[in-house]
Amino acid sequence: MRRAFTLIELMVVVTVITLLLGILLPVTGRARLQAKVLVVNAELRDIGLALEAYSFDHDSQYPPTRVDCMLGEHYYQLPCELTEAGYLPAASSETFLAAGIEDRFNRGYTYKYRSVGTLIYNRTTVVEQGAGLWIPDGFPDNEQAQGRTYTDARESPVAWVLYSQGPRFDLERMRELQYPVPRTTWYSPQTGSGIVTRLRLRNGREIMSLDAPGVSAQQQETHPQGDNE
Repeated sequence: MRRAFTLIELMVVVTVITLLLGILLPVTGRARLQAKVLVVNAELRDIGLALEAYSFDHDSQYPPTRVDCMLGEHYYQLPCELTEAGYLPAASSETFLAAGIEDRFNRGYTYKYRSVGTLIYNRTTVVEQGAGLWIPDGFPDNEQAQGRTYTDARESPVAWVLYSQGPRFDLERMRELQYPVPRTTWYSPQTGSGIVTRLRLRNGREIMSLDAPGVSAQQQETHPQGDNE
């Protein structure tokens, strides 16, 4: 006849299982987050390719930045020019999204796009040199604490920025740090927070947040299959 577990044995088994879960769950959570960040980097790369295709077809010009207070948090949406010309998929007519690509860290909203130069405010008001970016001196290779806001596309070292709000997005802190260009605002696996970004310099070089220790830039250019959370 098989002997049943005693209460003490059962408590030991439950304790061991609890300890193992306590060890494994954080590791699994970090791995899932890292996979999600890599997928976002891949999607930002594809949007960047769409921007370059648009620029090639429009005399090296990039779409304007948009801010629409009437749409609430839908500011800095992806350019509708990219969907209208077929460079990006269109969103459902039932939403306020300007493109059919959502920020994986901010569902219900597109990834953000900002450029230097023309700003379209509330869909109708066009402000030349109304869209600016704060860029640190020496960016990107010798970034300094000091910097300035560029509103003239001919002077700015950065042409455009694409970014996801990333995990644990803190708008007030990001504003204090003059996001999205400074590296101090980019995602860090050590803190588990920061924006996931990709930007293009005027010299043609593109930079993304290298957000996985030990993962090369070439690896991050792939299209990993992550979750859709």
